[in-house]
Amino acid sequence: MKKIFLMFILLPLLISGACQTPGPPDAGLYHTYEEITRELPDLQTAFPEIAKVFDLGNSVEGRKIWAIKLSDNVAQEESETEVLFIGGHHAREWIAVDVPFLLAKYLLEHYASDDTIRDYIDNGQIWIIPLLNPDGHQYSVANNRLWRKNRRNNGDGTFGVDLNRNYSYQWGGPGSSGDTFSEIYRGTASFSEPETQIIRDFASQHNFAAMISYHNFSQLILYPWGYTNSPAPDETVLHQLAQTMADSILNVHGKRYVAEQSSDLYLASGDATDWLYGETRVPSYTIELRPTSSFPGFELPESEIQPTFEENLPAALFLIKWSQTVIVSFTQ
Repeated sequence: MKKIFLMFILLPLLISGACQTPGPPDAGLYHTYEEITRELPDLQTAFPEIAKVFDLGNSVEGRKIWAIKLSDNVAQEESETEVLFIGGHHAREWIAVDVPFLLAKYLLEHYASDDTIRDYIDNGQIWIIPLLNPDGHQYSVANNRLWRKNRRNNGDGTFGVDLNRNYSYQWGGPGSSGDTFSEIYRGTASFSEPETQIIRDFASQHNFAAMISYHNFSQLILYPWGYTNSPAPDETVLHQLAQTMADSILNVHGKRYVAEQSSDLYLASGDATDWLYGETRVPSYTIELRPTSSFPGFELPESEIQPTFEENLPAALFLIKWSQTVIVSFTQ
């Protein structure tokens, strides 16, 4: 009778799936960390002559941070122009992971059929890091959709450092916070986080000519400075490049992205673009993707993933082309 009773209780649970082991976090059509980890090597397998995946190191919780390199002699370090695309500084900005991933996929899939793309890959080295903050992104998918920071245990009951306030250039200035509860908490020191240390060390090993860091939302193309309202030394060129990218985006689906200095949006110190430009004078941009406002804000519908990528593709291609064909002297 006892066995019959247990089966009577357990059978409906088994049928309903209540006793099944939960699967990995699911973000729908958006890429999760597990999917990035699986699909980047798939791209390398499909295009072994021009794609190579690199393990750059571990996040604060021990997840791998991946980069994919696109080049015709992908296993070699050549004296060619290098361009960097980074996604996923902020956990809740899911579209900022998919756009750089889809950029890598598109370039590889069109290498054989598109002479222009072939030239870009043959004559340069394109580096893409789709997801810099895998811990925070995983937490956003599985626990708290609007989580922003990484998952650093701050030791006081709070978690997380804003990775885009943790870079060394003007670290600790306006637009960042020393309060661990704050969404813009800058950490205990510049480069206190393994994720930003990875970018620092990676950049020191390469000679990048340009960078885009993807975020959302607001439909903006931002250039240094973010820490001050004063213009950067190369403000004219930085704005011209940003405006050209904005124009190329507008021509795809009619979405207007505004080119402006980062501090015009709000002050932010210790971010990635100020750091790379401030240390190396490399033209560096933050592209704030769709939408324009807080509705739907970070929760951009899945139906907008592809058009958001499509409109940002020509901007990325333009910056690659510019870096390979235009010589501009940015002197300290």
